[in-house]
Amino acid sequence: MNMKRKAFASVLLSTMLALTVITGCGKSNESEASMSSPSASPSSSPSASASASASASESPASELSGKVVFWSMWSNAEPQAKVIDEAVADFKVANPNVEVEVKYNGRDINKLLKPALESGQQIDIFEQDPGAALSTLKDHVLKLDDLLAQQAIGSDGKTVKDSIIPSLLDWVKSLAVPAGLEDGYYAIPQQPYAVLFFYNKALFAKAGITAVPTSWEEFLADCELLKQAGIEPITFDDAYRDLFIGGYLGSAMGSDWTDSLVKDKTGEMWKDPIVLQFANDMQNLQAKGYFSKKIAGNKYPAGQQDLALGKTAMYLNGTWLPNEIAATAGPDFQWGSFQFPVVPNGNGKGGFQGLSFGAQGLLMNKNGKNVSAAFELVKYLVGKKAQEGMATKALAIPATVDSTWPAPLAEAEVAFQNAKVNMPWGFGIDNGGDFSTGTVIPTFMELATGKLSPDKYVAKMAEQAKKFYSGK
Repeated sequence: MNMKRKAFASVLLSTMLALTVITGCGKSNESEASMSSPSASPSSSPSASASASASASESPASELSGKVVFWSMWSNAEPQAKVIDEAVADFKVANPNVEVEVKYNGRDINKLLKPALESGQQIDIFEQDPGAALSTLKDHVLKLDDLLAQQAIGSDGKTVKDSIIPSLLDWVKSLAVPAGLEDGYYAIPQQPYAVLFFYNKALFAKAGITAVPTSWEEFLADCELLKQAGIEPITFDDAYRDLFIGGYLGSAMGSDWTDSLVKDKTGEMWKDPIVLQFANDMQNLQAKGYFSKKIAGNKYPAGQQDLALGKTAMYLNGTWLPNEIAATAGPDFQWGSFQFPVVPNGNGKGGFQGLSFGAQGLLMNKNGKNVSAAFELVKYLVGKKAQEGMATKALAIPATVDSTWPAPLAEAEVAFQNAKVNMPWGFGIDNGGDFSTGTVIPTFMELATGKLSPDKYVAKMAEQAKKFYSGK
């Protein structure tokens, strides 16, 4: 699932580390076809009924009863749904008097959920990007602080709170007050993601590159080695153009500065020396042929398909990418990843300390009539068995501590665990709303394709920012 957060930011210490979405839940939900499916009862599915639950055997059958309805963001054909089916089957073994209905909405959940909740339809648990959900569904979300103290499923006596990667929980909690809610936890993060450069290890080896770049200078040197080996170094497409400009400026200055840049009503921040340095570096990438010649016309998912087919070496994306293009890349693709290289002459607030990350989340309806049974199901969905099932079957990052990450994301785990600052989707470059989408990104493309010189880029951005905000 492709996840840039238009809602998500729309979206992996944005998500720290907002990692894998999604397997693929990231930026553009709108750029991928919706996958809607009818309601499904996991207890009747083959994969669910076949699941003989080791985790369910941890406790005797409970006295919980009634009905629980869970709305999922996946379609019933996706690997994530198979893991959910197994978790529900495990839950049913331990809670035989609870009826569970899972509705696999696919990406249509983004437009169906709010009307359904507002109409009073029974939805006890639902999956959403926490950042979007807490803003748009704040009248419907249940505060989970007390429930998080319950014992987790399959985590050696840990509470639910202690079983989840701490940086993810900290991130989710940080979203509450800005959304207009009381401080606390309103979602349990799962299927994390982070934004990283993904690369083809075989192509790096062919070019004689033995270590991933950590500085901008090393990055340029590796691009030259790739070019000399006849390998196209960098690609991206229209769904992820924002990541490249945001990644550079965020690495140099941090996401707070980038946020201020796109919201500066005077246009003066665009005259900062780091912006001219950025423009010169982008011109350099273009002039030396390090950018794919296709970037001007690449429509999602063209760029990532070129990576999967070995036509290009690097692509800046979310940790859902290996799962999203697994069919094209094949089982023998040698995945590698690294953080955006450290950009020189910054302000000390960027670099490797920050990472753009986020996660999908499980949220509960505060008007639900069966909270006890619903949260017990949530515990199975975010339990260690289910989270590690997401890793093995969907190449997603497990949200539980001490869990093994899927092999294609092994290097991403290092970035995720080391990052100290959560950067939003796009490293703040998308936070200007219409100005970001209508001016910042298109003007960047003029620069990246050689249509605009660095000096003219700076002048145009300063002028356009002042013009845009003067009309507000």
